Amino acid sequence: MTKSQNTPFITYDKALSSSLLEKGFKLQSCRYLRSGKAYFTFHGSASLREAIELYWKDHFPLNARTLLAKHKEIIKTSNDKRR
Repeated sequence: MTKSQNTPFITYDKALSSSLLEKGFKLQSCRYLRSGKAYFTFHGSASLREAIELYWKDHFPLNARTLLAKHKEIIKTSNDKRR
């Protein structure tokens, strides 16, 4: 594994984060910023980068119910960090 594959992936995108969680990728951390945004950090890997690419190309099949549950988790996690 190269150094770039070990580089964490960071995003503010709650929908993308929810999708990655639904596909089994592990959330490394969730940080809340003073600006009101939360950012999500995932462990970097080749399979993660491939999944992100498929997500943005709309070729990332997801279970709708599970995705909604993961999205609610993300929203709750980011809201809990505000407190």
